Amino acid sequence: MTDSSTEFTASVRIEVFLRAHTSPAVVESLSDLVARARRLEDALDAAVHVETWTAVRPALEELSDSGSSITGTVEAFQSWADREGYDLEPAFDWRETSSVIGNRAAEVRVPTACVAVYTDGDLQCVAPCSDGDCSYTVMDCLAKLEEGVIEPEPFDTRKQDDGSRRPSDSDEPDEPAENAERYARAEELE
Repeated sequence: MTDSSTEFTASVRIEVFLRAHTSPAVVESLSDLVARARRLEDALDAAVHVETWTAVRPALEELSDSGSSITGTVEAFQSWADREGYDLEPAFDWRETSSVIGNRAAEVRVPTACVAVYTDGDLQCVAPCSDGDCSYTVMDCLAKLEEGVIEPEPFDTRKQDDGSRRPSDSDEPDEPAENAERYARAEELE
């Protein structure tokens, strides 16, 4: 990764992905997330693009005339994570599913919300991600962007000298835990 103190001197693009089949219980939270990202357009002169996505079976997506957009995006995110030493699981999930006729197919499940940050066309960050011990949330990523940090070093910036984690930089002290609980409840409703 590049230096986390890098300021917005390059062309910055922020992509926000929202899962299309999401519980109505989280729509307001997702609207707030999008509004927060949109404020970065003016504050940082960044381009913000919002789109919906859904779980997909790569084999079916390959049959589409439009190609494998979700699978290709997730593969690019996975390449970034592998290169930078992060993990996209459990937010992203690759699994085999079976059909009623007994066939098995790979499926890529996507998180309720995801943010990808690019500078000059190069992927700098994907949230949510993890280093195996700590998770870096979409809200953490947006907080860093609001501070003027293009790409985060999520785990270096959140550890104190003794190695323990600092509280989240988000507005609410327990926001990541509350979001996880809210998303878990929403999943039960889907």
